Amino acid sequence: MANSKTKLAKDLLLDLLKGNEILSLEAAYSQCNCDIDALAGALCSLIEKEEISIGRHKTRAGWLIGNKEINTPAGGATWHSGRGQMRNSLPKILKELKKYSPCPDFPSQNRLDDVQVKSIIELLSDGQPRSRQQIIAATGIENITAHICQQFARLPDGRYTLPDSSGAREYFFEYIKEKPRRLADLLRLFRKHKNIRSLLATGESQGHLIRLPHALITTSDSPEGRTELERRRQLKLCHETLNCLASPFFTLKELGINQGVFHNIADKYTVTVIFDGKEYLCLRREFPGDIIAEQLVDITGRYFVPPDKISAPAFLKTLSMGEKEALNFLDISEDILNHLIQTNSIEVFFLDGKRRMWRKDIEQLRMNNTLLRNLTKEHEKLKIPRAAVLLGVTTGQLKRLVNEGKLDPAGYYDKDLKSGHFFKRRDIEELQKSLPEILSSWNSIEKNSADNSGHHGIKKYPAKKRPLRREKPTPDNERQLHLDRFQIEAVEALRAGHSVLLSAPTGNGKTLVAEILARDLMAAGSGMVYTSPLKALSNQKYRDFKETFGLDYVGLVTGDISVNPGAPLLIMTTEIFRNWCLGEPEQLKKTTYVVFDEIHYLDDSERGTTWEESILFAPQHIKLLGLSATVPNIEEIAEWISSVRREKVTIIEEKKRQVPLKINWVTPNGQIVEENEAKQEVDELAEYLKAFHNRRHWAEE
Repeated sequence: MANSKTKLAKDLLLDLLKGNEILSLEAAYSQCNCDIDALAGALCSLIEKEEISIGRHKTRAGWLIGNKEINTPAGGATWHSGRGQMRNSLPKILKELKKYSPCPDFPSQNRLDDVQVKSIIELLSDGQPRSRQQIIAATGIENITAHICQQFARLPDGRYTLPDSSGAREYFFEYIKEKPRRLADLLRLFRKHKNIRSLLATGESQGHLIRLPHALITTSDSPEGRTELERRRQLKLCHETLNCLASPFFTLKELGINQGVFHNIADKYTVTVIFDGKEYLCLRREFPGDIIAEQLVDITGRYFVPPDKISAPAFLKTLSMGEKEALNFLDISEDILNHLIQTNSIEVFFLDGKRRMWRKDIEQLRMNNTLLRNLTKEHEKLKIPRAAVLLGVTTGQLKRLVNEGKLDPAGYYDKDLKSGHFFKRRDIEELQKSLPEILSSWNSIEKNSADNSGHHGIKKYPAKKRPLRREKPTPDNERQLHLDRFQIEAVEALRAGHSVLLSAPTGNGKTLVAEILARDLMAAGSGMVYTSPLKALSNQKYRDFKETFGLDYVGLVTGDISVNPGAPLLIMTTEIFRNWCLGEPEQLKKTTYVVFDEIHYLDDSERGTTWEESILFAPQHIKLLGLSATVPNIEEIAEWISSVRREKVTIIEEKKRQVPLKINWVTPNGQIVEENEAKQEVDELAEYLKAFHNRRHWAEE
């Protein structure tokens, strides 16, 4: 039945267009003499087949329908004949079409429904809501269908009424007075009442509505509403009281305001300050400097030069310093600082929950170095060089005292490795009493040992000496540049369009492969990105490639600078390349290869994710060249890249070192020694230098 109505509407519409060429939407609806659904279906069908054109007035509202072959005038209306454009206009046309339907507020299915609806409207016109049973009893309509009921507004209690009736408004206020209701629920339940929805939207300006926290609504005469109004009154009183205060520091007891209400605005207006265990509230707004300084004298007993105008919290910050700043300023540990505070050597106060110290006290303490050391020596932790200086012995002798049990360490600086002894100053001072006797006994033992061995001193064994191996260098004019086997294989694989992992010892010429690849790509009109793990390396590669290829062909992009970013060869850090892949992939459209220098960073626990993300998110058209020193798991890296990139990865390995690696350890006196001997020598030298520095620095003690 619906299809026949639609077909009839299509035929009628096409016949009308043959005679008139252009019809307004309203004229088409009235002349077709069909229902809206049939005309809407006809328009949809004709638009899909592009058998009509759709137009819209430029200067006034209204839609036009015309023949497909219509000659559209130059002005007055905008016309569309394409299917896509007409589809976009169809929802607006259908919306306009609904306006021409009779009885839009209460659509009826037949004449009987119209009679019943009119009877119910007359009944409800007095504004009083009624239940279904009451409507049946009053109108005598026994069979009220659900379709008819839907034409009327239904209240939450099940009764029906006309939209925005006096009874609906009265019930609305009773409903929210009964208990607070959620705003979203009210908008849904009273969606047919425009005035009530408007009242909810305007808030509390009309209708005695009260908004509660958590998007709840109630009335001003409900218990919750009265409580909220009282809270607001107290809150207003707090605002007025705080704004009238003439000085920044105060306590709640002094003001006599509601503490519960005040806590709601405390963070906005004040910060908490504690002086000598007494808590004050400090206003955030600005005051004249002399008022702040005068009140600080009364509270702390300290006088400060008043500024012109400033907030009290900002003034306190300029007069003090935090813990970290104090630690750096005095060059002491946190334990010592806590010791100074506990012994009242440094006065502290709390500002917004953070401990602060008066700047003047810290500066004076730093200037009086002797006083600082006297205050901290009982709690000071001494490392081996510092303890050795105080005892007047070498670090080796101090270790001997520890090994013989004459001095007990107080702990380790590195608790996990149990290394780096430290000592308490009081233990060092206690040992000084018996130290001369201990040193005397050591000298006696060494003297007896020397007499028994026939030497007058301790025998010192010289470090091993080995002659340095010298190789005659090849003259420069005899050197010729030629590619090694691994370089040739790598270049061939790259020219075949494969991704390549090249592993070779440092100095074997991995970068030369990248240079050849760059030349090939430039000749083909393509681009290449060369990444390195550090900015310094990127800058060095930029200088090297600039000399090789010329200034116009090389660019540099780091977090600090960007030079010639449109060049075919771009040097950047791996992090920059990763960011381009994720946020600016269009920058890489002309890039054919990306070179990852030091690709073994994939195994790095901290920065490895950058290389992983760069490989994962690099555009699919980009091939990879990974350069790395010799690594044991090159096959695993290649297998992973191949799996995530879904392409073949060629592995090129070279284990022979073309430039021999020679490690020589030379002492200050020119001796060549083993590595462990050299490290021991370096450690002892560092300890002696530190001890010498400490002796000079702490000579006053």
